[in-house]
Amino acid sequence: MTVVGNTAVTGFDRRELTRVFNLEQKKDKPLADTRLFERLDKIMGAVIRATRQVPAEYTNWTTPDRARPLKVFCYHILVDPIHVLDAIAGGKYDGGFKLTYNEKAALFDTLEDVARFGEQCRDRVRRAGIDLERAELDREIDGYAGKTDGHELFHLVLSHTAHHLRQLYDMLGRIGVKPAELLAAEDFRGIPMPESLW
Repeated sequence: MTVVGNTAVTGFDRRELTRVFNLEQKKDKPLADTRLFERLDKIMGAVIRATRQVPAEYTNWTTPDRARPLKVFCYHILVDPIHVLDAIAGGKYDGGFKLTYNEKAALFDTLEDVARFGEQCRDRVRRAGIDLERAELDREIDGYAGKTDGHELFHLVLSHTAHHLRQLYDMLGRIGVKPAELLAAEDFRGIPMPESLW
């Protein structure tokens, strides 16, 4: 489920996600190209840095939008691009992984552990940006609300990761921590995101 302000979107409902994230529906869908992977890599790196900055006593502090501990929130941000890779490999993106966030995050004792896991995720995505063939990204995937493909899923996960990074920056500020190597507005330019932070 994706929650933006008071709006909740269940599953991969392309029409609702397009509306909530202010995406334009175009006949020519954007490609998951080198620039996309470079931007996603930079944003994932920033998420990892921010995750490492969360003081230990705030590991289970909950996010403003729902009762979700920070450890689960950070895990969720970092693992979601891997679910896209799994969907490209397996041809299905049914969202079942969303039911496992709490259970999987519980395997990590600290946010440093989550950050190290995030580095592994980032490496996998970086390699995929080099190794994935156009035909693999073009291949049809059974999504929550119809057919999709790797291009579309990677653009959605880029928007999702960037939006959550902005939220993570906000949460660090709430606990008096200044984000290290803060990404600039330019780094987010052109990435569709909700107007509301929470």
